Amino acid sequence: MVVAIEGVISKKEPTFVVIKCTSGVSYGVFVSLFCSSSLNLGSKTELLITQIIKEDSNKFFGFLDKNEQIMFESLLKVNGVGTSTAMAVCSTLTVNDFYKALGSNDESVLKKVPGIGAKSAKRIIIELGDKKLNLAQGDELNSQALAALLSLGFKQDKILQTLATCESKELSTLIKEALKKLS
Repeated sequence: MVVAIEGVISKKEPTFVVIKCTSGVSYGVFVSLFCSSSLNLGSKTELLITQIIKEDSNKFFGFLDKNEQIMFESLLKVNGVGTSTAMAVCSTLTVNDFYKALGSNDESVLKKVPGIGAKSAKRIIIELGDKKLNLAQGDELNSQALAALLSLGFKQDKILQTLATCESKELSTLIKEALKKLS
């Protein structure tokens, strides 16, 4: 399984890049519009990878932001949401906008994404309901920590209680402090 690719951007399209590694191998990677706008042709970069293997394809989806990768992978777990729709969500909504929409059950935000109608928006909110962001209990830092801890399998209620007792002001130290308290 490939988890990251480091190399030079040798080709760039709005939602697809080719990364040439020092070994001489080039990889085609699908990226969101937000990620693509941060990448420059000819620049060296490292992308976090979600690899999707099907009987007729093997595709790489790249992310600069771990939280965007978590959002993408969470969306893939929703019945009826495939890689194209999940990447469309990543290209349209920021991680915080996505979790705010989940937290407030706001289908209209999700319906702005190409390919998502009323039924799909409702299904995403229902199926990802246990990952809803409690807006009253967190700012952007806490919402990012919440997303990371949810991806590790901890329950939302426990995470929110723990984050309320944490004192760290940096994401990585906040997550480490919360992990110690959750263990």
